[in-house]
Amino acid sequence: MSKRLRTAAEATPGLHRIERPVTDERDSATFSLAYVRTTPGLGDDAPRAADDSGPPVLIIPGGPGLASAVPYRALRQKAVRQGLDVLMLEHRGVGLSRRSADGSDLPLEAMRISLVVDDIRAVLDAEGIDRVTIVGSSYGSYVALAFAVTLPHRVAAIVLDSPMLEASRAESRAWADGLLYDGTHGDDEHRLLARKVRDLAMDGVLSPERLSRAVRIVYEFAGMGTLDALLNQIAVGKARTTLATLGKLGQSDTDESLPYYMEFDRVGEIAFRELDFADSDSEAFFDTGASFHEVAKKFSPFSAEPFHLAASLPSLTVPVVALSGDRDLRTPRPVAERIAQLAPRGLLATVPDHGHSALDTHVEALFASIRLTIARMGEGDGTDVLHGTGAESSPEVRLEGLSKGGGPSAMLGGTIRAQLAVDRLLPRRR
Repeated sequence: MSKRLRTAAEATPGLHRIERPVTDERDSATFSLAYVRTTPGLGDDAPRAADDSGPPVLIIPGGPGLASAVPYRALRQKAVRQGLDVLMLEHRGVGLSRRSADGSDLPLEAMRISLVVDDIRAVLDAEGIDRVTIVGSSYGSYVALAFAVTLPHRVAAIVLDSPMLEASRAESRAWADGLLYDGTHGDDEHRLLARKVRDLAMDGVLSPERLSRAVRIVYEFAGMGTLDALLNQIAVGKARTTLATLGKLGQSDTDESLPYYMEFDRVGEIAFRELDFADSDSEAFFDTGASFHEVAKKFSPFSAEPFHLAASLPSLTVPVVALSGDRDLRTPRPVAERIAQLAPRGLLATVPDHGHSALDTHVEALFASIRLTIARMGEGDGTDVLHGTGAESSPEVRLEGLSKGGGPSAMLGGTIRAQLAVDRLLPRRR
């Protein structure tokens, strides 16, 4: 099975490789870093030509652990049809970039964000690219900003999809608790949901960790109506198989590797050593760090955050778009708002009826943000692309009326709704 998967991954259109040091330039050990470039109108191995769509677009997925070559093949095909010249790296330690030249897995000491930043630089050098529009989703947004503040002359514009700005999870915990547990944020509909969540938590039907995980996944991927249905069905014992599925979804990214799609077992070192994924607060209901306590034992403890991105944002002079879904609990709206305020040419792009990572669930919102940054590279700020108002409009745009879906996780909401429908037909069980 693994051999067939690798053969399929190796057949990815536009796949290229460069040799990279395992740790730093002084290291004689090397590995083959894979990346994909798809350019409109050109064959996979044809010389690259300039066009009118702006600089090439470099897209960095989330995780850490998400591969690029296989999961985002359809997205790259859509990008080409929209005239975009797209590059994606297979992150060191993942998929086609997992093993060193001797065939062994890359060591944990090779997992550093600074090395990932230099991998990006090396790919741009290999392709003869001076500047890119760099796009990062979730964890990838941290890498994108780290690259931008390290090598600002290589960046023409930045799109941060569901952005994270720092290692601390305190802001996301507070936002999620206020919205869906305490009921101090949001509208009346959110307050009603929060009351139902509190009632179930006090009832003790599920552990707080299991309940909070289910609430987060359903809210982000399926929406408020589906979350309301889930809470009602939990209360009457009609959500057994849905909860089992949600439990597996909540753990699978870190506990089990899916080769060439999601591989956490190497890059988890970045998650815990540099980004403190195990950061926890037992007083919070949405304490995502608690779910990482066991897997964190396989990696180094938190050492220090490698970059201070908030302090560096004011020095960036290129357009920065912070893309934020209305239902994002993991990288919530206040983070995106802060980025838009700190960046001199920052812009907040909000997406209704959307949760986390447009790259994975709402690709038209991602493409709209990329087009927006391309427009803003000129003299104006480019908001006329969506508003028709030009440079004097608000530093926020609302991405409405876009077709939904696309991306590797786009079908999850429908799957959850179907599972709930099945549970309604099964015998009651609490």
